[in-house]
Amino acid sequence: MIAFPLKVAGDEEESLSRSSLIEGCDQMSGDEAESRGRIDHPPCIGFQNEFELIQEIISMYRSGTKQNVAILGLPYSGRSTLLAALNGEYKDSSYLVEYNSRITKKRELLESRYSQPIIFIDGCQYLFSRRIGGFSVLDDFLEEVASSSSLFITTWNLHAWNYIRRVREVERFFPKIIRLSPLSDTEMRECILKDYTEAELQFIGDVDIELPSLLRFTPYPVKLPWKSEPVEIPLPSVNIDRISLRRQRKEMNLSDEELVFQKITRMAGGNPGVGKAIWKKSFVYPTVNLKDYVPMRMPDPLLRNDAFILGIIAMTGNISREELEGAAGGEYSICPTLYRLLSLGVIMKSNGGYQVCPEALLLVNEMLLKLRIVWESTTHD
Repeated sequence: MIAFPLKVAGDEEESLSRSSLIEGCDQMSGDEAESRGRIDHPPCIGFQNEFELIQEIISMYRSGTKQNVAILGLPYSGRSTLLAALNGEYKDSSYLVEYNSRITKKRELLESRYSQPIIFIDGCQYLFSRRIGGFSVLDDFLEEVASSSSLFITTWNLHAWNYIRRVREVERFFPKIIRLSPLSDTEMRECILKDYTEAELQFIGDVDIELPSLLRFTPYPVKLPWKSEPVEIPLPSVNIDRISLRRQRKEMNLSDEELVFQKITRMAGGNPGVGKAIWKKSFVYPTVNLKDYVPMRMPDPLLRNDAFILGIIAMTGNISREELEGAAGGEYSICPTLYRLLSLGVIMKSNGGYQVCPEALLLVNEMLLKLRIVWESTTHD
């Protein structure tokens, strides 16, 4: 039997604390002025539906019906904090395993490991890598899941899940798939403002909400008789989100504060960690000013090798240079790639590895999908 090394403290890939149920609500390092006037609030709730759904799954398990769970989300989306909150709720009958780096060694499994009926495992994307022999630990883990009577509730990087399900059919081991929903404007506001008094902050109004394009182009593969490989042709479709947002602006008379949080939520795609990062860059105590905030843009297309390495970073969360070199397979040096990605501000060094910058997450996600470095999710609850 196999044992997997534990992480007993810290975050999964976001380097944020877990003091609330929303990962993005957690305090990030900041200036001394930003911490003035902090007050104690109960943790804000952004994933109450998911929390209650997993409670129902646990109740069914205790009644004799077992459905292992995979919680999916992009980096900074709140997977780790949701799992920590669930572990706190069931701490007398659960066991929490947290991974924050690639797991490569197999050890003899301690019999006490799976003696608890509920096993929470955070960061399952660290159980495999895209290199020769990179699936051995994952395969052993899946064997343990298949033979255990315990209920496994796990978290996975969304891109890693979409990849591994095509080569290992992991959804057969985790039939209950829960993809974290984006936060609403109200939830994002509650998430960010939980540490401030209502009277201390000043919001700069007249914020122009960026609207998505009216037309959205989606590439579709088309087989041409004179081509051996399918050709992707972008086909237009109407973006319903733009029409909805224009209707909202006409019907609603929003305050400066509401406009600020509406824009943060749109720019962050409802991702709490990304929203927190945008807030931090726009906040000079006690003023919040989004008028001068410029969303990240990619000046030039990435080289294919650069995009591939960026995809590995986005899929993993936090990954060491050694692992990236292994993924490159010795075919090229990753030094120029890392230098360019760091210079563009799309990745950053953290905890001895590299991870996607929160402000760049949505840009990176969109770019990698267009280049087919990562796959769209095809799984639903």
